Amino acid sequence: MKICTTEFPDEISKHEEAIDSLASHVAETEPDLLVLPEMPFTPWLFHVDTFSKTKWEQTVESHARVLERLGATITTPIITSRPITVDGNNLNQAIYLDRARNIHPLRSKQYLPNDFPAVERVWFSEGEQSDRVFDIQECKIGLQLCSEIMYTEIPRNLAMAGAQIIVQPRATGDHPRWRAASILGASTSGAFVVGANRRSSERVWFTGGSWIYSPFGNLLAEASEINPFVTYDINLAEANKAKAE
Repeated sequence: MKICTTEFPDEISKHEEAIDSLASHVAETEPDLLVLPEMPFTPWLFHVDTFSKTKWEQTVESHARVLERLGATITTPIITSRPITVDGNNLNQAIYLDRARNIHPLRSKQYLPNDFPAVERVWFSEGEQSDRVFDIQECKIGLQLCSEIMYTEIPRNLAMAGAQIIVQPRATGDHPRWRAASILGASTSGAFVVGANRRSSERVWFTGGSWIYSPFGNLLAEASEINPFVTYDINLAEANKAKAE
């Protein structure tokens, strides 16, 4: 199974160029699944502790619009997250966009940080428990959305549910704990870990670092500022082998 993980620019002015570059990479490498960062097309409003309904609605609409633009340009299935309001609750919702461009909601972020620049409890409602595994393209996939990576019981629970891949969309800085958490998640779950992070060039909030780790915790591939997209062909049988050990 070929997986592409990406960095995506934080700045809206760079989205069009990034989409065109990503389309070229996908056309060349032909991945089966594309993983994007946490809410990649959203202006990061969530650093302030005062909720604005107008700004929330604007960012929901803008994210949906860019996602549609990306979906029309790239036919590869995608996992990412989006801001959305469901039954009166504002959610950071993980989604799967299939080849037919149908959006399948997966689950919403459960563990919400509340510290600058991610004052998320002001903006989002708490989502579902994070131990659910989804059958996608004949593969069992679990999710950790950004700060959920720090909860070490999640990979163990996902392993018991049979996860072969854990997808980790993020919007984080470069503290070593993020990489350490991905390595630990892979090692304790016996699953491949695919991380994808935003990258800022005009501020220091989001620093990239999108990677693929083996079920044994070995680095297989990593994107960078120079090469923001990377595709790697994984062997799902390795996840089954890792769990046996």
